[in-house]
Amino acid sequence: MGIEIERKFLVRQELLPLLKDGRRIIQGYLTDSPSIRFRLIEDKLILTVKKPQSDGSRFELETEKINPSDDEVRTLQTLALYPTIEKIRYCLDYSGLTWEIDVYQKENAGLITADVELSSLDELISFPAWIDADSEITRDPQYFNQNLGIRPFTTW
Repeated sequence: MGIEIERKFLVRQELLPLLKDGRRIIQGYLTDSPSIRFRLIEDKLILTVKKPQSDGSRFELETEKINPSDDEVRTLQTLALYPTIEKIRYCLDYSGLTWEIDVYQKENAGLITADVELSSLDELISFPAWIDADSEITRDPQYFNQNLGIRPFTTW
């Protein structure tokens, strides 16, 4: 069983280094509990099932399809419970960890977040200057991606 331990933070945009080699992601949700989402990344379709655990980790199972048909992509977008979100993802390494920086697009423009996956719940994090360590949003529902589809950042 795959377990994910991830924390999410707001970013100090003015301190971010130059971001390069981003990947465009279109993301939608098919169910809420457990969360079943799809991501379209370049020529891949990734389906993910996630279920929160009581300790703060999440069960995670992913499957991938290369070169989905246009019909498959349209059908998934039609089946989505909420409007899809779009973001550009960049990866930056810092102090042994890989930070995933999401620069949200369209209705969520202006929002930039950073996720980091950890190997244990009590792993210590060395924060880069561009992470606002006092603004952890891991459990803040308004920043959950499915909620950004329902109530986009630009409407706050």
